[in-house]
Amino acid sequence: MPNLKSWRNQQLQRLKLDSDRMFNQICSEFGLPSVCQPLMDTELRLIETDEGYRLEAELPGVTEENLELSIDGAYLTLRCVYSEKCEGTESSGSFESQLRLPCKVRLEDVDASLEDGKLIINLPSCNIPQRRTIPITRGDKKE
Repeated sequence: MPNLKSWRNQQLQRLKLDSDRMFNQICSEFGLPSVCQPLMDTELRLIETDEGYRLEAELPGVTEENLELSIDGAYLTLRCVYSEKCEGTESSGSFESQLRLPCKVRLEDVDASLEDGKLIINLPSCNIPQRRTIPITRGDKKE
């Protein structure tokens, strides 16, 4: 087994995304569209603003009930959870997309809105301290 290559997390994530796309394509050919399909196919746009960043995405068909957002450390996770009934059978599943944030954000000030399939997440960045000159005093200072 000397040729066994260890897979990185990114490679496993890419494999999962590819298999999810293939499965959803097959389901759509049989008339079983997935509510999470827009999340898989969407382009996430990260825009720098004066306050930090804004993330925009078009997610037609996705509702607030289907979408979960979380921030853990330097990563923003978008997760779509769905349950569908079709001709007496029920299927459920989820899709997850993760984005590395370009800076630390003030978690308590992050907000998100979803209107007419357009997701907007405002990510205010933490204030980075400005450069400061520190005065140096003599060590033999009298009291």
